[in-house]
Amino acid sequence: MTPEADDVKTEDLRVGLTETFLHEVSDASVASFARVTGDHNPLHTNREYAVTTNFGARIVHGAYQVGLASRMVGMHLPGRRALVTGMNARFVAPLKYPSQVRVTGEITAWNAAEGGGQVKVVVQDANTATPTAEVFVAFSLHEREPERVIPRLGLPLVESSSGLQTVMITGASGGLGAAIARQLASDYLVLAVTNRRGLAPDLEKHPRVVCQQADITTSSGIGTLSDVLGDSMLYAVVHAAWPGMPKGGLLDAPTNIIERQLAFGTSQTISLARLLFRRAPPNGARFVGLGSVAGTMKPVVTLATYGLAKAALEQTVRLLAPELARRNVTINAVCPSYVATGIHADSGERQRKLEVARVPLGRLCTSNDVASLVHYLLSAEASFISGQIIGLTGGQL
Repeated sequence: MTPEADDVKTEDLRVGLTETFLHEVSDASVASFARVTGDHNPLHTNREYAVTTNFGARIVHGAYQVGLASRMVGMHLPGRRALVTGMNARFVAPLKYPSQVRVTGEITAWNAAEGGGQVKVVVQDANTATPTAEVFVAFSLHEREPERVIPRLGLPLVESSSGLQTVMITGASGGLGAAIARQLASDYLVLAVTNRRGLAPDLEKHPRVVCQQADITTSSGIGTLSDVLGDSMLYAVVHAAWPGMPKGGLLDAPTNIIERQLAFGTSQTISLARLLFRRAPPNGARFVGLGSVAGTMKPVVTLATYGLAKAALEQTVRLLAPELARRNVTINAVCPSYVATGIHADSGERQRKLEVARVPLGRLCTSNDVASLVHYLLSAEASFISGQIIGLTGGQL
């Protein structure tokens, strides 16, 4: 009977979630793998030959261990709805057989809005606890909860009736994006852009917030935003969307994860800047990108991919500033330190206390700190500030 795959619910998926299973590597299983793949290299299948090599015994195919990583993702973490979209493997020690292995998976990146992430899978000899393979597996969910259809609203009509300037916020369903939307709605008409998750209930009901679903990673998504704007001018873009915070260094990071992170800081930022440039009112407009101190200010080796992309966002902002100035459009990046919301919403009390200890002002940066700075950068008083990378560090060096 075919075994049933586990099915971890979307709301239960989080960075740090782990799963483990044991597997018997036998003569029969390796022989079966060789028949299926056609890889009958004698180092793997011929005992007499293998003992004459520097390994002194037969060793398991590397691809066999990659198959165990696929089993982890497809059957256990996240399980039934997972589709493998990329792999990056390294084999740190030979695995001799027959043997028993322990296979452990840990989610090291997860973006609920995009329905995708990364699992680090480690294969160990169960008897010696020696790691033999590390496989980083990127995945997406091929079956999701039904997406809520968000109707397009007549933004020009709402704008003309309210007399307010329009501000577009990407990532408005996230912790920081929602906080920024709440504050800006006091002075502006907010076009709140979401991808998969809906807005918080209070924002959905807010008379000055118009919600629009769009995937900003695609040209059609940008086209959707252009369509919903209709004939409206656009006063500001606040780019708060980001595809999670992958853990680990650059050498082990899957290429597709690196490329996706970089795109949010470069090509997606540029696409949104082009949209603003075309629709800016005659007296000018504003662009604010949400960066991080993990970019160029305080890079963290264990968040290398995230930091690289945030650093790329900073450079994109600097280079766009003189070009956007032709239409009196300013652009800046706000780079907060640790904020206990959004990406860090699941962090524990111990982690938060450690972060507070690093801040000379003695408290964490809050979502209100970020929203207030964004609000100021959209004001007339900030009309000569452009191309700047502004850190919210609380005095950290």
